[in-house]
Amino acid sequence: MELLIIVCSDTVQDEIDQLFEDHKITNYTHIPEATGAGKGGGIRLNNEVWAGRNSMYMVAGNEQQVAEIKNWVKEYRKREIREGMKLFSLPLNEVI
Repeated sequence: MELLIIVCSDTVQDEIDQLFEDHKITNYTHIPEATGAGKGGGIRLNNEVWAGRNSMYMVAGNEQQVAEIKNWVKEYRKREIREGMKLFSLPLNEVI
């Protein structure tokens, strides 16, 4: 198993929710308001100076789910017009 962490503009939440629904992915945590800075999405602190906020998803998925999510993110990032999005993949050694 892998643990995927997706950090994206909060404007993409509906698309990710649809991805999860389409692939029957129900094993995730969604943090709807995350702030921070990154190379692709810039600074988003949800204040007057650095407007905008991110959303974060953590998914513990099996091999097929992980592949579907990774493929979707790769295709999303190829779009000419898109919001910032990063996917981090970590080995999931144990769940207690």
